[in-house]
Amino acid sequence: MGYRLSELAARLGVPWEGPDDPEILGVAGFEDAGPGDLTFAGDRQRESVLAGAGAAAVVVRPGVPCPLPALRADDPRAVFTQVLALYAPALSRVFPDGRHPTAVVDPTADVAPDVALGPYCVVGPGARIGAGCRLGPHVVVEADAVLGRNCLLHAAAQVRERCVLGDEVILHGGSVVGSDGFGFHPGCTGLVKIPQIGIVILGARVEVGANTCIDRATTGVTRVGEGTKLDNLVQIAHNVTVGRHCAISAQTGISGSCRLGDGVTLGGQVGMADHLALGDGVKVAAKSGITRDVPAGQSIFGYPAIEFRKGFKVVALTHRLPELFQRLAKVEAALGRRREGKPADAVRDD
Repeated sequence: MGYRLSELAARLGVPWEGPDDPEILGVAGFEDAGPGDLTFAGDRQRESVLAGAGAAAVVVRPGVPCPLPALRADDPRAVFTQVLALYAPALSRVFPDGRHPTAVVDPTADVAPDVALGPYCVVGPGARIGAGCRLGPHVVVEADAVLGRNCLLHAAAQVRERCVLGDEVILHGGSVVGSDGFGFHPGCTGLVKIPQIGIVILGARVEVGANTCIDRATTGVTRVGEGTKLDNLVQIAHNVTVGRHCAISAQTGISGSCRLGDGVTLGGQVGMADHLALGDGVKVAAKSGITRDVPAGQSIFGYPAIEFRKGFKVVALTHRLPELFQRLAKVEAALGRRREGKPADAVRDD
C-alpha cells in the first residue's frame, strides 16, 4: 500500500512541496532509494547531493534547496522514523492472530483472549499474559511469569518463572529473561551452586536484543528501567539495576550488583566490574573496561576507563611508545657518555 506525498504530510503534520505529488510505495536509505521510494537527508553531506538522489521524494530540513518533491522537517530522521512505522509489515503478518494448535497453555494460566500464540509456544502454570501480546514460535513463558499489555516475544524467547515484563516490552529471538545468576562458592568438593531465588522486572517499553541474557537476582530483583534498549548479545548479571532510557550496545557485559542511572549509554564490548555505580547520563565508549564508580554526566574511554579526552590521548601516545623509547635511549646513552667524560655526539644511532 502506498501514500501520496501529500497524504504523508497530512498524517505526519509537516509541510510538503514539489513539482508533483508522487505516490510513495516504499522507504529506503539515501544511497539505495529508487523510483517510488521516500528517503531522508540527515546531514549536510547528503543535502549537498540531493540532485543526484534516485528517490521519488525526500525528507529534508526547511530552507535546504531541493529539486525533488520534499517533506520539510527540522528533524528529518525523526519524521523518516514515523514514515517507517507506516510502511512496516502488519503485526498480524509476523505474528498471526489466534492460537496455533501446537501451542501448550497450562489450564491455570491467565491468557487474554486476543493473545496470539505461535507454533509450539508454552505457557506455564499460573502465568499471566496481558491483552494484545503476541508470541512467536517456540516462545516459553514459565510458571507464574507476568507479561503486561502489547508485548512482542519473537521466536525462541524465554521468560523464566516469576519474572515480570511491563507493557509493550519487546524480546527478540533467543533472548532469556530470568536465567540463573552466576553464583557459586567454593566447597570441599568443588564449586557449590548458590540458589538464585530472585526475579527480573523489565519496565514498560524495554527492548531486549537477540540472544541477550538477563539473570535473575540471587535474592530480590534484577531490574531494567522503562524505555531502556539492549542490543544483541548483552549480558546483565544478577542483582543489576539499569535505569530508565539507557542504551546498551552489543557484546557488553555488566557484572553483578552494578547500578546504572537514567540515560546511560554504553558502546559495544564494554565490560563492567561488579558492584559499581554509573551516574545519570554517563557515556562509555566502545571496548572500555570500567573498574570504578563514575559520577553523573561523565564520558569515559579506555581500559581501565578514564575521562574521555584523556583516554584518547593515552591511546595516541601508546602508538608513539617505540619512537619515544628510542629517543629516551639516546638521551640516556648521551648522559652516560658525559659522565664518562666522552662527547655526547659520539653516541651512535643504532
